[in-house]
Amino acid sequence: MPAAARGKQTKVSKHGGGKAVKKALKVKGGIASRYTTRNAALNRLQLKLADFRRLCILKGIHPREPKKKVKGQGKTYYHVKDVNFLAHEPLLDKFRALRSYERKIKKAKAKKAYHAVDRLEERKPQYGLDHLVKERYPSFGDALRDFDDPLTLTHLFALLPADKRHGIPVELVTRARALALEFQAFITKTNALRKVFISVKGIYYQATVHGQEITWLTPHALAQTLPEDVDYRVMLTFLEFYLAMMGFVNYKLYHDNQLRYPPVLDTKLEDNAAGIVAVIHNIADSIASRNKAKPVVTAAKKGAKQATDTEARMKTLDFSLIKGGDEDEEVVAVAAGKGAVGGDGSDDARGDGDADAEMEDAIAEAGGADPAQREDAKMCATLFKGLVFFLNREVPREMMVFIIRSFGGEVSWDGEGSPYDEKDGGVTHHVCDRPIQKSDMKPQREYVQPQWVVDCANWRVLIPCVEYAPGVAPPPHLSPFVDAEDEGYTPDYQQTLMRLKAQAKAAREGRSLADVETQIVRLRTDAEEAADEEKQYAKDLSKETSGIPYSRSLAQGEEGSSDEESDDEEDVEVEDEESDDDDDDEESDSDADDADAAAGIKKRKASKLTVEMAMRDKDITINKRMKEMGEDEEMDAMRHVLLPRKKRELYRAMQLGLAKKEQRADTLKDRKEKLKAEGKYGDDKAAGDEAKAKPAAPAKKDAAKKKPVAKKN
Repeated sequence: MPAAARGKQTKVSKHGGGKAVKKALKVKGGIASRYTTRNAALNRLQLKLADFRRLCILKGIHPREPKKKVKGQGKTYYHVKDVNFLAHEPLLDKFRALRSYERKIKKAKAKKAYHAVDRLEERKPQYGLDHLVKERYPSFGDALRDFDDPLTLTHLFALLPADKRHGIPVELVTRARALALEFQAFITKTNALRKVFISVKGIYYQATVHGQEITWLTPHALAQTLPEDVDYRVMLTFLEFYLAMMGFVNYKLYHDNQLRYPPVLDTKLEDNAAGIVAVIHNIADSIASRNKAKPVVTAAKKGAKQATDTEARMKTLDFSLIKGGDEDEEVVAVAAGKGAVGGDGSDDARGDGDADAEMEDAIAEAGGADPAQREDAKMCATLFKGLVFFLNREVPREMMVFIIRSFGGEVSWDGEGSPYDEKDGGVTHHVCDRPIQKSDMKPQREYVQPQWVVDCANWRVLIPCVEYAPGVAPPPHLSPFVDAEDEGYTPDYQQTLMRLKAQAKAAREGRSLADVETQIVRLRTDAEEAADEEKQYAKDLSKETSGIPYSRSLAQGEEGSSDEESDDEEDVEVEDEESDDDDDDEESDSDADDADAAAGIKKRKASKLTVEMAMRDKDITINKRMKEMGEDEEMDAMRHVLLPRKKRELYRAMQLGLAKKEQRADTLKDRKEKLKAEGKYGDDKAAGDEAKAKPAAPAKKDAAKKKPVAKKN
């Protein structure tokens, strides 16, 4: 037998029954067969790490955390099905072609063949992401439900500067800006904006589109700095997919409302930082150019009701005017003919009223089937109707234009593209963020700060402008995204706004304001009484558990009532019995101690540790909250002991969250009471500031000055 054969035979016989062969021949199953490492996935797909990350982001595939990491703890794992999913992606061939093409460009640059470089750059392979959008979002509702992050990232890059060092191209910034303005123009057109909150991070918006609430964040219109510790390649990959997705969503939104897409941006206004006005102004120009029978007359130029009604009627034609084609021209001609029929003022007023009613009904239908949402949609569309705002130079124009026009108002500013002038008599509200002298104020206008517009939009009521005057510290800016009932604390100014909202609703419904005030006071009193009773009961229960009898609390005057004298006597008897029992226990303990001393047993010192010291902070918080809940509710809460461990921990986590929320509310209430006691809260603070601002009265001079008296020697 040859030596090689003998060696091979001995090798097989050596491992014939070993564990290694059994492990190799064993059919894999479980965790080891369901997950694979990232390096194994790269070897299978034949991709570089950067391309693999990019492909995973575009396909929406994320790393997994298996229960048992077979290949080691410091590795990244992916599901085998996800890797198989990536293996059949058409973009793999595109990525490989792009990588080989980049090598050609690199060689041409090294040879200084710049003509070849330009030719290769022009013929660079391109790819689209349309199939990925359809694959990840089969229905339009799925895309709207996942539309928050695309909007936020698109608005972020719309305000970022194009930077070559960080790899941010100009084309992506321009595309993000255009898509953001298109979406804002649609929200303004359909009056879909519902909530606005100005924070340090930026401006939070919430709109209702097709019954789905969409919330996004836009940065402040300031100079943006690019931090160095951010991976812009990952963000640009996300942005690439989000831009494709936003193009689909915007097209669908415009097409469903019979609007032209894409709307043409006015480049002149966009260069002058007009923002959303560049889209809306182009819509108005198209209306004016198609309706050549009569020029568009604005409300502020005439200041009359007829001009306001004419402009409102022109707005109702936008849905049919923005479409393209011969059909649209016929619709415009018919609509213009209907508007021009009848020289009677009553016919015009009746036609305008019908148009306004149709517009409000259409907006109400967009609110959904819920009557409350329909009423809220109608209220949002007509909140600023008939009001004309003028924005000062220091006011953030794009934000104010977006909010005011979304709620039915008209806006003008100091600059190119403004429909009205500052000196126009039709302006009703002047928005400024700097103090203005009273001599420069016009008596027919209301001068307010930008916060007034936001608060009115959030609470659906025109708040009195006195507290928002220029140069005055405005009221607190309350977030509409926070529910006071869930937080357990309602600020005073929120109660004031709720009262104003109830009064405005009663005025619209034709009810008496006195009835509304009585109802509000009665509801608040009942709630406060119930809260006080609950607090008092929890306080008494905590005292009893700490050893203070109920009779002693009555003797101190906390619960002085003549109806509870019998309860006092019973408590005293119980206390006497308890004291007798305690004396007997003490005597027995003393006898036992004497017996131990006689037997020579050394007595152990009492421990200074308490139960609370051995408990965690969260356990102490949970137990304290359960004691304050009351006896019945405490017994119900104790049932969680019988739950399984996982559900029991979940219940304790819920109780801990509620306890922390109550502690935070109590802290706010204590802080408010402290500020009130110091005179630094609300009206007391304003009165104190006015007193400090007043100059001191000059001291009265005596008519007869006293002469100095000479001292006698």
